[in-house]
This record gives sequence, C-alpha cells and structure tokens, in this order.
Amino acid sequence: MTSIQAKDLKTTLTAMFDAIAKKENVADHLLKLDALQRAIAPTAPQQLRHFLERRSYVKALEYLQTGIVIDDPNRPECDEPHP
Repeated sequence: MTSIQAKDLKTTLTAMFDAIAKKENVADHLLKLDALQRAIAPTAPQQLRHFLERRSYVKALEYLQTGIVIDDPNRPECDEPHP
C-alpha cells in the first residue's frame, strides 16, 4: 500500500464519518472504500485488510491514524454473531 493510497483511504473514511454525523447519504463513500479496498488488498497490512473486509471502519481509521488499535472493552468483536 502506498502512502497516497493510505492518505486517500483515511480521507475517505473521515469524509464518510462526517457525512454520517450530518445524516447525509454515504453510498458514494462506501463505493469508494470498496474500490480502495480492492486496490490495496495485495499490499495492505493484514490487520487493516481485516478491518476493511469486516467493515470495521472505525478500527480501520484508528489503525491508519496510529498504526495500532486500542480495543474498547465495550465494542463487540467483529466475529461475534449479532443477536
């Protein structure tokens, strides 16, 4: 994954979260994220790929900002079934 791709991914995630906060449509952001995910899949870090595949976008953004993710004990695991 190039630094340009990482920056584009971070910008897209941030824009999507801003749109969510404003209650705007996020479909275009999701389409762009899917395209970025496919483009970086071969070279992205495994943990980032995992977050993107699971649509754990908050964790993906945290990873891009810090390089690590601090688990929130109140956040459900991605693999846990939803009730």
